[in-house]
Amino acid sequence: MRATAICMRMILLPMLATLSLACDSASADRMPEFDIHFVVLTKSPEGNGIARVEQLQREVDVLNRFFVTEKRESIVRFKFKSATLYGEAIRSACELARLGDLEKPLDTDAATALFNACMDGRIRDPHAINFYVYDAYAPGQGYMDATGHGRRNSGRPFVFLDWRRLNHGEQAAEEHEMGHAFGLEHICAPGAKRSTPTNIMASADCGKGSGGLRNIGFDQRQVETILMNADRIIRRLR
Repeated sequence: MRATAICMRMILLPMLATLSLACDSASADRMPEFDIHFVVLTKSPEGNGIARVEQLQREVDVLNRFFVTEKRESIVRFKFKSATLYGEAIRSACELARLGDLEKPLDTDAATALFNACMDGRIRDPHAINFYVYDAYAPGQGYMDATGHGRRNSGRPFVFLDWRRLNHGEQAAEEHEMGHAFGLEHICAPGAKRSTPTNIMASADCGKGSGGLRNIGFDQRQVETILMNADRIIRRLR
């Protein structure tokens, strides 16, 4: 009887493993997937030296690695679709293409209006998440500022990222701004210092501390918001 039980266990374990792999595969197949179109808007020679196609492809790898839950589990998948480099972007008639080196902070409401008005596929791909590399500016800091932005824009999301923060630089900028693109707001991290582990969406905006490292994945509530908006974005980008 004991021998029979051992045999049954030996038969069932591989079957269960196979079923588990099949379930994991099916779950992966159902994961929302988004194309990303990159546009380099800044004329900065140093910025253009960094924001080459190879680096833009690595940005997608960064997002797939770090746009995750607190348990480091993937929520959505990102794919590199295409890129318009500065030499091509500057030829566009879209005013959106002129936002790369403004001598003032980026007005995201104005940028949204220009984004929605742009019909040049080199600058705005209507079937992808658009990711703009620019040179941020702020009074007192000038172009040393590195502020990023992300907008859900009613299911037509876009991101503006300062070129200095490419390759997963300071404070996890890629996943933070993409979090905004999927409808997430800032959260406070009272007392946090720059070296403090914090949620991806942590910010100093509340005035109670630094945004910290932003190295803790999205919590359950944030994941639910991301998935809800992912469905809406998929429908708008078709």
